[in-house]
Amino acid sequence: MPATTVLLGGDPFGPTELCLPPHVLAGGNAVATAREEVFGPVITVLRADGEQDALRLANDTEYGLSSAVFSRDVDRAVRFGRRIRAGMTHVNDSPVNDDANTAFGGVKDSGVGRFGGQWAVDEFTTDHWVSVQHQPRRYAI
Repeated sequence: MPATTVLLGGDPFGPTELCLPPHVLAGGNAVATAREEVFGPVITVLRADGEQDALRLANDTEYGLSSAVFSRDVDRAVRFGRRIRAGMTHVNDSPVNDDANTAFGGVKDSGVGRFGGQWAVDEFTTDHWVSVQHQPRRYAI
């Protein structure tokens, strides 16, 4: 396993010592926190040799829930972000953006579809047509 350097972190705390403080790690793309989905305050910083290598690193995972691109050149960041294989890519914003009117979901081994707005309705709705033929009623006179 490649070496990982803890740049910022601390020991778990809280009443049950299960709260993890934010952690910033430096390492390679083979480090588990870089390759896997981490649902906690942990980020792994990778060094890339240019834009093409950064794109290779971003896409070299079996997951694809959310991504973020930060740049002073917004147009370039959008072009780059469109090439990332993820369900969501945010430019100059947090990768955890869950507005009710937007599609939230991933690709590859991340997620099971889209949530939010019409996407949720489409994802969790199955059309089902039920028809009934009524027999004519017979009335006694």
